[in-house]
Order: sequence, then C-alpha cells, then structure tokens
Amino acid sequence: MPRDRFTYSQYLRPKRRLSVRWRLILVALLAVVPLMLDRVRVLEATRAERIDAAYAEATNLAARGADAQIELISSTKALLEVVARAYVALVSTHQDCPVLLSGFAADVAWIRGLLVVGPNDRITCATRPSATGLSVEDRDYVRAAREKRGFVLSDYIMPRGYSQPSIIAAYSTLAKSNFLDAIILAPLDLDWVGRFADTIGNRAGASVFLVDGKGTVLTGVFGRADIVGHNFADNALIKQVLAHDDGSNTMAGLDGIRRIFAFTRLPETDARIVVGFEERAVLSRIDREISIAYAELLLFGALTLFVTWIGGEKLIVEPIRSLARTATRIGRGELDVRSRPENWAAEFVPLATAIDDMASRLTSREQELRSTNKRLAELASMDSLSGLANRRSFDERLAAERQRALAYDRSLALLMIDVDHFKLFNDRYGHVEGDECLRLVGEILTSAVQIDTGFAARYGGEEFAVLLPDADSDRARMVAERLRATIEAQHLVNEAAPTGYITVSIGVASLVFTEGATAQALVEAADASLYEAKRRGRNVVVSAETELIAAP
Repeated sequence: MPRDRFTYSQYLRPKRRLSVRWRLILVALLAVVPLMLDRVRVLEATRAERIDAAYAEATNLAARGADAQIELISSTKALLEVVARAYVALVSTHQDCPVLLSGFAADVAWIRGLLVVGPNDRITCATRPSATGLSVEDRDYVRAAREKRGFVLSDYIMPRGYSQPSIIAAYSTLAKSNFLDAIILAPLDLDWVGRFADTIGNRAGASVFLVDGKGTVLTGVFGRADIVGHNFADNALIKQVLAHDDGSNTMAGLDGIRRIFAFTRLPETDARIVVGFEERAVLSRIDREISIAYAELLLFGALTLFVTWIGGEKLIVEPIRSLARTATRIGRGELDVRSRPENWAAEFVPLATAIDDMASRLTSREQELRSTNKRLAELASMDSLSGLANRRSFDERLAAERQRALAYDRSLALLMIDVDHFKLFNDRYGHVEGDECLRLVGEILTSAVQIDTGFAARYGGEEFAVLLPDADSDRARMVAERLRATIEAQHLVNEAAPTGYITVSIGVASLVFTEGATAQALVEAADASLYEAKRRGRNVVVSAETELIAAP
C-alpha cells in the first residue's frame, strides 16, 4: 500500500514542461528556419540548373566544332577531286604543274598548299618549291589513298616544312584515271579552331582546345600559352577525353582551373575538341547567394535565441528600437543626436555609449573626409608630371564646352600638340630628362592658356591638348603658332632630332556645334591635322582647310 501511494503521488505530480523562454525560442525558430531552409533549397536547385545549362552549352559548342570540321572536310574533298581531274589533264598536255597548283591554292583560304606525290612516294610538284623531292613513303595516309583509290584524311600531324599542326587530305588520281598513279595532298590549317573559339566571346575563364589521339594539345584558347604542342596523356582530363568519343565532366583543366567541360571526337580523326567554362565564373553569383543564405540562417537562428532568451518588450525590444532609431538618425547625418538610456538594463549602457562615441567620431571624421575628398578630387583631375589637367579632366571639360558652344551657337577650337622625336629624346637622354621636357612644355602651355583663356591638358604620353572656347580657325592657328615658336625658342637640346632641339607639331581644328554634332568630331579633325603636320616634316602648325560645321 505505501508503494501504491508513492506511485499515485508521482502520477499526480505536474510534468516538467518547457519554460516560456524556450517556448518563445521554439516558436521563433519554427517561423524563421523553414523559410530560410526553403530559400537554400531553391538556390541549390538553381545551382544545379546552371550547371546543367553550362554542360548543355559546352556540349552544343563542341558539336558545332565537329560540324565545322565536317564542312571543311567536305569542301576539301570536292576541291581535291577537281585538282585531280585537272592534274590528269595537265599531264596529258604537258602544262606547268606548280602554276596549276598555285592557281587552286590561291583561292582556298583553309589549305596551306597543294602537293603531288608520284608513284615513287616522292613529292614531284608543290606550291612550296622547298617541298619538291621530299619522300613521304612513311606516311600512312599516302598508302591508304593509293590503296583506296579515293579520298583519305590523316590524323592531326606536324607536316614537313610547316611549323603548325594540321590535317593532311589525300586524293588518288587513280580515281580519275587508271593510267596515272599520283596522290594529291593538301595540308589543312587549324584556323577554324580560332574562328570557332570566337563563338564563346569574352567569357572569363573559357577554354577551347584541340587534342590529338595521343594526348598532345594541338591548338586552342586557354589561360596559358605554353600548353600548345605539349603532351598531357597522363592528365586526368585528357585521360577522360581520350577514353570516350564524347562526354562531359567537371574537373581541373590543363591550367589547373576547375571547369565544366564537354568534348566530342572530330569525324574521321582521333582528335577531340574540348570546350570548358570556368566553374567559378558560372556559379559565382549563385554560390555567393547560397553562402549568404546559410549565413543568414545562422544569423537569424542565433539572433532569435538571443532576443527570446533575454525576453520582454521593455527589457529588450524598446531599448533596441531606441538605439536603432538613434543609429538611423546618425546614419542620415544627424550627428548631434545622442541616445538616452534612462531605465535600460545595464547591458545596453555600453552600447549607447559606443553609439554616442561613434557619432562624435563620425563628426570629426566627416570633417576630415571632406578635406581629404577635396584634395583627392584635385589630384584625380591633375597630371602630376606636367601640372596640367589629365585626360579625364580634358574629356569632362570638352563635353562641357561642347554643351556651351551648342547652347550659344559658338565655335570651339582644339589644338593637338605632339613633342617631335620624343622617343628618340628619351632613348638618348633618359626618362628623367624626358620628364623634364614634358614639364617644361606643361609650364609653357599653362602660361599660354592664362593669356588666351583656354584649357590645357596632357592628352597622353608626349601629346597635349588645348581647348580654346569661342575661337575660330584664324585665332586658333595664331595661338598654335605662338606656342610652337615659344617652345622652339627654348632651344632644349635634342641631338637626335633634325633641328638639334625640341620642337612640337600642332594640329588645329575649330568646330561650330549644331544638334547631333559630337565632341569626337572635333578631336578627330584636330588629330588629322596633327598627323598632317608630322607628315610635312614636324615643327609646323596645320589646321583644317576651312572651319568645320557639323551637320545635324
């Protein structure tokens, strides 16, 4: 009986339940976590779809590369049939063989030349005279063409007398005449691979290359130029490619970069064309979003635990809201605002103090940043060597002056100035003296634009530009001549120049802007005049024949 009472009392005792804090945590997690996990699931599915799309695109491009070779082979076969027929006729009429072959080869861009192999397996006639007399008895495609009495295609090889790999197309004249045993050969270049690679465009990390049946990379586009001509038979990617006629995989490429690859065997050869897209480039954005989603999942889970554990509107929510409002106002630029802890928990006091301290520091930092930004803006617009405005400032000023000239129907003149024989000066006296020369030209231009209310800039290298608002051709030419003479009068020695000292050539153009006229038209006109000045022997001023008026 006592035992029964003990059991009954145990039964009546309240069961241990979750605390309010844990219940709040559970509710919050049930609200947040499923949403975040669903987002991760969607992103993972999108990632798989992008990988599949990359595989499909690479496979399609590889197939297109194979189709390009099929088309090239078909065209070559038709050409060799015509050449064989013409050669049979040539032998009977005793015409000049090289002339015949050159006539055919000149009209076909994809072949490197034509050769004729006689019954003794030696080249008897060729578009390249140096090939005549070479023996090709060890070439399988020659024997195969003679046995087949028709068209034969070699694998990708390095032909004698050529520095680039190619396919050799062979055709037996026995197919056209039972009495003439000769083989017509045509080495085909691999330019089609480059043209095919252009279809990929400028995609970062893209790789297209051709590998023969022994694992040697023949040609292509990849991240490293030292791959062509090397054998990679032991490479995991090449092993995978050579083991199948076609397929796809994601693995490290020949340059060590992981890519999504697809490959296919080229018709009538053991070669494969391989197309790859850098996995990181394909998946960078979605992987970043997945990482953010996982980070947000962890962040929201931790934040939920923290907020619900501390609990209470007054204890947690209201202080946070107040601090958030203070931080927002500070973020909007109200740097004089301060938090008011009042009856907050002690844990929030350091945060409030930190925000107040941040606002004070931001006030000081803002003043420093304004001064720094002003200085940086000045540095960004100036050329440190010549002391003039740089190219960026010139482009901005040109655009502004163009708008002004258009608005007030005024002309705008441009002087393009180039230091004559400056490279020879640099080579002879060194870059330090070259910099000093450019600095002197910059000082002269600075003085000139102060007089003529113009705008001078270093356009690039040893080239300078001067904008003259409201200036017609006559005035611009007069200013240009004065500049040329001033620089010439400095007699800065340049023994490498015909004159013996530094001179400049100046191109002048003046443009009356109308609707549709661009600033580029003025630059091109002045640049053309500068080119003409150089052509005339330098140290001269050349301007457009008449003042330009741009058509709308």
